[in-house]
Amino acid sequence: MPYTLPRGFYWILFALFIVANVNVYRAIFAPQVLAVTVLEVGKGDATLLQTQTGKTILIDTGPDASILRALGSALPMWQRKIDAVILTSSGARSAGGLPSLQSRYHISKIIRIGNAVTPYGSYFLFDTSRIEILAPSTFTISYGTSVFKISSSTPKGVYTF
Repeated sequence: MPYTLPRGFYWILFALFIVANVNVYRAIFAPQVLAVTVLEVGKGDATLLQTQTGKTILIDTGPDASILRALGSALPMWQRKIDAVILTSSGARSAGGLPSLQSRYHISKIIRIGNAVTPYGSYFLFDTSRIEILAPSTFTISYGTSVFKISSSTPKGVYTF
């Protein structure tokens, strides 16, 4: 008569497979530490930052409603909240898409740079990252020991730290 394993053994083996599977998916789909997306918005500038804790910061909005298309491809379709919008200039190239953005997204805070209250050279802390606005459409993002300078000549794409 062949030896059969007890039924409890199969249940324990099944539970181990489930635990291993969950851990593998956590490792694969773990959120990035800091994701910086330089968006394609025509002849303007827009950069999206997504922190590890889920905060979303948008720097500049581009010249028109093309920011909505760019955000639609960069954010999940259910996300309709942006924690902060930082405008590095009041010109149309940097702030022209703000009315369209406000019509579709809930914006917690709008920060305008380049005036007497917040001059160029000001910096902001979000979670563990630091954003310093140097000039219109030019800023640095510091995360840990990494420093990333973004300007209008930065190639469009996603950068992770």
